[in-house]
Amino acid sequence: MDGDADRNGEEERPRQFFFDVNELPGRTNVDIMGDSEETRQYLDLFGRDLVTRTILQSPQLCVYHETAAPGEKVKPHRHGTHQLNYVLRGELIFGRRHVGAGMGFFTPDLLYAWRAGDEGAEWIEIHAGQPGIFVDQRSS
Repeated sequence: MDGDADRNGEEERPRQFFFDVNELPGRTNVDIMGDSEETRQYLDLFGRDLVTRTILQSPQLCVYHETAAPGEKVKPHRHGTHQLNYVLRGELIFGRRHVGAGMGFFTPDLLYAWRAGDEGAEWIEIHAGQPGIFVDQRSS
């Protein structure tokens, strides 16, 4: 579900819905961005094979189910939103901090990077609003 405007240009009210994450289409970064000269910088930043399943995408809230292969990594970046990640399986390693199943990570729009542990990782990623991609530190 997304926050498309209706015919009058007004934002649609969100509706209740149920979902099975296994039934949501999974898309890699290459599927989402393509593989061109323009997207190479983003593929270098996020890797090619991270799999994203969109659960909810609206102007107020975006929720994604993510999976990463063992050793996969992303370079320092931020999204322009408050973000919370909750690990379901495996682990994400943020520098020296290992975040495993049942643990999470919150960032109020600051740069972060991670790599997946030896078993890969599966997590829920929640954004307060629509995430962007930024590689500079947010100014005060």
